[in-house]
Amino acid sequence: MQFGFGQELRYGGMPLIGSMLGAGCGLSSISFYTHGVFVSAISHDTGWSRGDIQLGVSIMILIAIFTAPAIGILIDRFGARRIALISMPLYGISLASFSLVKEALWSYYLVWLVMSIIAAGTLPVTWTRVVNGWFDKYRGIALGITLAGTGIAATLGPSYVTWLVSQVGWRNSYLLLSLTIMVIALPAVYFLFSDPPNKIPTTLTQKENSNLPKQLEVPGIPFGKAIASYQFWAMGIALIFAASGISGLITNSVPLLIDQGISTIAAAQYAGIIGLSVISGRLIVGILIDHFWAPLIASIFLCAPAFSALVLSGSEPSSFFISISMIVIGLSAGAELDLLAFLASRYFGLKHYGKLYGALYVFFSIGAGIAPVSFGKAFDYFGNYTFALSVVAIMSILSGFLMLTLGRYPQLTISSNH
Repeated sequence: MQFGFGQELRYGGMPLIGSMLGAGCGLSSISFYTHGVFVSAISHDTGWSRGDIQLGVSIMILIAIFTAPAIGILIDRFGARRIALISMPLYGISLASFSLVKEALWSYYLVWLVMSIIAAGTLPVTWTRVVNGWFDKYRGIALGITLAGTGIAATLGPSYVTWLVSQVGWRNSYLLLSLTIMVIALPAVYFLFSDPPNKIPTTLTQKENSNLPKQLEVPGIPFGKAIASYQFWAMGIALIFAASGISGLITNSVPLLIDQGISTIAAAQYAGIIGLSVISGRLIVGILIDHFWAPLIASIFLCAPAFSALVLSGSEPSSFFISISMIVIGLSAGAELDLLAFLASRYFGLKHYGKLYGALYVFFSIGAGIAPVSFGKAFDYFGNYTFALSVVAIMSILSGFLMLTLGRYPQLTISSNH
């Protein structure tokens, strides 16, 4: 009997909700999407330049080069639930610690550094590992629902933080933001988030046993063989290209539009379209990869930012094309981590998923981390974003092409621990 979505949801529905709320309240979600709101307030209060303050989020992204693989190893050994229950409270404490930052800029960077390390268990590898374990045939849409949590944070978080800052200032806003996500995330992780069983439960009837997802047996390619494969490196290089382009477009969309003669308020409104599109991208890609060859879907979505780059590099694009460009950026951003989680599970299996996802996340972190600085340096040198946008268009096309070279999904078997 085919294991349908309703049946998969019966067993994995609660972990799915817990994963979505955890992902939405995690480090790479809350701290990334709300940071821009804090920048002006912190700069006005401390006198630090915006560039100095923006370096904090780059520290967070680049530290994941080291922490994501480490967390992946811990998850494979101890389980995602245990890691999440430790990391989520630590994230709340470290986020609240921003309220203690004084005049010394190094203390601000220190909080970012410590937070990036101790809260690494809230990165997507934790949430996607559990969802991949509970869902098989409809794994794509389940991952889309999970990572839609980050899109919800991108949509609601900035407005909530803007209101907090206007009411209580940026320091107390960090305290209240920390409290808010702990109230949401801790109960969700404790009561809903759970690792799938490694063996089929013996208490179920024979019929129910036959309907359980096959991945509970944990098939997978040995870690060493996986990282030596062409597919691993093709995915990794494609992720660098894609993440660089998408991250650069997101973090520079407002100044780029202002340079086109658009008002600051209008530019911010255009940029707000991205957050809503991220949610759509998560869900649309999730549905598509359940029914079509995932590398083809990846190629389409990762090539798409080339269109946005070309439109935004033109002189005075119309409001219609700007809006479409923002939608495309959001859809592509929503597709990235869905595709990473799905492709890693389909090509390498779940036996060593944590380590492999963490290793692939390194490529993502490199691309996403260097892009904001690279865009800024290109602007400083050329006086505009034309060169950077041209590079984005080329990288997007290369990323999509690499995805098309991955080949068919392998037949996965139960592997040893080595």
